Amino acid sequence: MKFLISIFFLFSFFEAEAQTVQVKGLITDKSTGQPLSGVTISFENSKLKTSSDAKGFYTIISKEKIKAIHFYGIGYRRVKLEMPAGHSHSMNIELEPQSEDLSEVSISVAHQPRYKNKGNPAVELIRKVIEHKNSNAANLQNYLSYQEYEKMNISLSMTTEKAKTSKLLKRLSFLKNNSDSLTRPGKLLTPIFMKEKMSHNLVYQNPFKQETAVIAENQSRIDQFIDEDGINEYLDKIYQRVDIYQNDIGIGNQSFMSPIADLAPQFYKYFIIDTLKDVSPMQLKVMIAPRNKEDVLFLGYLYIALDGKYAVQKATLSVNSKININWVKEMNISLQYHQDKTGHYYLGKSIMAMDLGLFKEGASIFGERTLFINDFVSSPTALNLPLKSKILEGQPVQMAELRPEKLTQIEEMAYKNIDSLKNSKPFKRAMGLASFLLSGYVGQGKVEVGPFNSFYSFNPVEGLRLKVGGRTTDLFSKRIFFDGHIAYGSRDQKWKYSLGTILSLSPGSIYEFPVKSLTLRHSYETQIPGQDLNFLEDDNFLLSFKRGVNDKWLYNRKWLLEYLHETENHFSFKVAYKNQVLDPTGGLRFIALTNSGHLEVPDITTSEITAEVRWAPHEQFYQGKRFRRPIRNAYPIFTLRGSVGMKGFLNGDYNYQNLTFNVFKRAYFSQFGYSDIILEAGKVFGKVPFPLLTIHRANQSYAYELPSYNLMNFMEFMSDRYASINLEHNFNGFILNKIPLVKRLQLREILTLKVLSGSLSSKNDPREGSGLYQFPRDRHGNEVSPALGSTPYVEGSVGLSNIFKILRIDLVRRFTYLDHPRISKWGIRAKIKVDF
Repeated sequence: MKFLISIFFLFSFFEAEAQTVQVKGLITDKSTGQPLSGVTISFENSKLKTSSDAKGFYTIISKEKIKAIHFYGIGYRRVKLEMPAGHSHSMNIELEPQSEDLSEVSISVAHQPRYKNKGNPAVELIRKVIEHKNSNAANLQNYLSYQEYEKMNISLSMTTEKAKTSKLLKRLSFLKNNSDSLTRPGKLLTPIFMKEKMSHNLVYQNPFKQETAVIAENQSRIDQFIDEDGINEYLDKIYQRVDIYQNDIGIGNQSFMSPIADLAPQFYKYFIIDTLKDVSPMQLKVMIAPRNKEDVLFLGYLYIALDGKYAVQKATLSVNSKININWVKEMNISLQYHQDKTGHYYLGKSIMAMDLGLFKEGASIFGERTLFINDFVSSPTALNLPLKSKILEGQPVQMAELRPEKLTQIEEMAYKNIDSLKNSKPFKRAMGLASFLLSGYVGQGKVEVGPFNSFYSFNPVEGLRLKVGGRTTDLFSKRIFFDGHIAYGSRDQKWKYSLGTILSLSPGSIYEFPVKSLTLRHSYETQIPGQDLNFLEDDNFLLSFKRGVNDKWLYNRKWLLEYLHETENHFSFKVAYKNQVLDPTGGLRFIALTNSGHLEVPDITTSEITAEVRWAPHEQFYQGKRFRRPIRNAYPIFTLRGSVGMKGFLNGDYNYQNLTFNVFKRAYFSQFGYSDIILEAGKVFGKVPFPLLTIHRANQSYAYELPSYNLMNFMEFMSDRYASINLEHNFNGFILNKIPLVKRLQLREILTLKVLSGSLSSKNDPREGSGLYQFPRDRHGNEVSPALGSTPYVEGSVGLSNIFKILRIDLVRRFTYLDHPRISKWGIRAKIKVDF
């Protein structure tokens, strides 16, 4: 999505011209492909008309200024198209029969009977298809081998009227010269992204494993502004592979139920439209449509073989504009299935075309992804086939030699446009601004300055905090990276700083997956014990606004040496040494309880070795500079962390061990939405003071966070052993889409529940003996950090997302420990959340 947003900034930067005269072409029936005669063609606001001839051809000429053209035939849906720029146009039109109006699914008969599954021959046919699905689907075999060609083209799409006033086309005239007005009549397509890839794949089902060798690859790139490897991940998420032999089909964050899923007859309507006798075997054409127009389901046609196998051999799918999918103005999917030598069906070719209305009326992003599958082999037993290498006989393989079909004119234009854009000054300025707004850093040389959103912030300890930072870029070095910052607080009048370097131990850049690196960092900074907010700087200006009392802080002087090793299958491990001096400040004190009384301790020094093992099968993410943003899919992520504290080594004060295990999983439930699940458990071994216990992740900001407890106060709960579960279910509008008027807002409902259970052993409880630090207290001497008791901490929320397509707001409720001082039972939290 970052790529699409970047294009938004480019597109919004400019605006140009146009013309008209003669239009000619062929008119055919969309269902049969046969030419149509007697279709009326007219210009809008003009008396001039003509008709198509016996072969379906037409020509119409006007000297007037025309905005739109109409096509109308008896028994067919009327078509209105905006007129493209220029003097002469070829428009081939497909008219859709009126009786097959999929967006309404209305059949005009008197006293139309209520649709029922019982006794419906179309439903009986679909039940046969579902019954034979597992025996027909090649992708359910244990071993698969195939060669895949993929191409994706993305274009700026403008109506003729928009193109007339587009400053973008005026300033960058080469884009206008390399635009296409024929592919989508009434639209001008300007290609700005193109990629092709040919690969050989081996798939093992139990357990699932996929090996891929890239044979050849081409891509138009503008990496100096945005990371296009990460963009590819986003595009793969939006333009996912569609295969109706799978029960659930993911597109963006939505999960569509397949029209031949086990439960599909409960949610789809089916109508037998025609019998196709000119193919072998003969096919039944079945129209599908959602029972409820607002459900996230497909509408379209299935072509089912009449050979006793009941296999779907072809499908054309689209979506109703009324369903709750952001920005999608139009989506069309074409699927063709082929038989392998064992008689199973595999997806031989698929085309997904999507028009995303990211901009104001008249402009959008149009993308098309095409997949070809060749040399497909399936088997219940191991194939023992080697992967084809990238190099054939010592020479690089050229994509032109491998393409199953020639590139279209618009696809060839994409490569030319990107090459020209790279050298365009207006484009560089626009993308530089977009990069700054999206990343927070400014500068296109060897050093960048930022992030701008943390230049100024404030908190009770530092008062007004001013900060300036920077980092090196690929132009400085791809193998070694430096970053740092300095900050100053007006109240504590102390300088803080951080300086770090990362060395890539692999041949590629430290930004390229998989990473193999060595990091050295030293810092002196402030810290709130237990705060952990994802993807945000701790001193982000917006996080300065916090509820309740926030006066217990630490100064942390830290040294860190870390080795990171990632593998291609997304298994990674870290090994690090960390030495830190924790100095309490604000309302926080370290008061040691001794036999002779209370003794204030100025600081604690920890000296520890840490390790982390992480496995994220089939993980997807956007790789930015020095950060990754996850692109969620259905695969789990497992993380095991451990640390060992060493007393006496480099001034370490304590011996201890800490172990944490975390599992994240997203589960999809077709049109019912999806759930995010986080399971975590941890234990601290050894006798330690409270700063070294598990201080549970509280969040006193007004930004909603799934991993944090949004109505828990900082340092409110501590444990040396705990277990937790966080559940968040996104209904994706399943309920609200059925409420009149409300459904127009396209809101999405969210429910969350968080449960934390933990305890504190007597050896780590300062109330049970001496030698430890007393728990933090408020200004009146009352204890504010008790341990969790036999009752777990529980909070939940009800939320609405997709507000103005970018905002989520939650009403949060705390259910336990309501007798604690200065807590809130209710709260409202917000979050910027951009969904598909």
